[in-house]
Amino acid sequence: MKKLLVIASILIFQLSGCLVTNQFLFDEGKSGTKATLPVSLDTLIKMGEYSKLIYTDADIFADGKVSPDEPEFYGMNLMIDEQYRIKDDAYSYYVDQSNDNFTVLIFRGTANTENILDDINMMRFYDEGLGLKLHTGFRDAANLLYRDIRKSYELDHKVILTGHSLGGAIAQIIGMWLDMRGYDVQVFTFGSPKVSTTFIHTKLAHYRVVDPLDPVPFFPWFPYVHSGTVIDVTDLSWSENHEEGAFTDTDGSDHSIVDYLDILYNQSECNAKCRGSKDIRE
Repeated sequence: MKKLLVIASILIFQLSGCLVTNQFLFDEGKSGTKATLPVSLDTLIKMGEYSKLIYTDADIFADGKVSPDEPEFYGMNLMIDEQYRIKDDAYSYYVDQSNDNFTVLIFRGTANTENILDDINMMRFYDEGLGLKLHTGFRDAANLLYRDIRKSYELDHKVILTGHSLGGAIAQIIGMWLDMRGYDVQVFTFGSPKVSTTFIHTKLAHYRVVDPLDPVPFFPWFPYVHSGTVIDVTDLSWSENHEEGAFTDTDGSDHSIVDYLDILYNQSECNAKCRGSKDIRE
């Protein structure tokens, strides 16, 4: 079902705009290899695990067939039980304040029809505080969750935000709002679409993990652009440039957060097989 949702989103996006060409993209900034990666592989894996688990059905432990103590849950089974579901589970997020020094906010990506409607609502919303034009659908979803978080939590000064797909778009926008309010912000996204028409370079500490074969980061089309530091999940090369490959080479099956995480595992000392990785989203 979730694969069908991804495919449906992609087809609708394709019909809604023209292909972005690299003549419109920014090619300034630093770049490097895995050896000079500006964040650790362990950090990327941890953020990937958060972004994977937020999709997991809260009833997965109900019949006793699956134990919360399985390694697959990375000791974070409480996140599955206690994630906050908004508007009858249309949206979901989790707040991890188990560390005394920082708060982690995790956002679920596209999982239902309402999320697809957010994805395709590509009208531009001018955010006066940021001075940027934002993707209206992503902005509206982010605003709904942001208001709930501010009402329910006192955040640490340092806030880390992460998410996959739509969850990554929400993480970016809320991250910009928190940055504007003076928080020390880091954002980690996986297969995230673009959220703004303005290139802000690395003003926001955003580490954008992408698979070159994943179609979702190509969307929405120009005039939307990516910012931050892009990290190629396949070899951990990175760049502050945002040159895009050919959309025709992409495959919707390469959008799965499970695959993103397995690729990261396979570049660590304990690969996906060693970790017993499997799909727990269903």
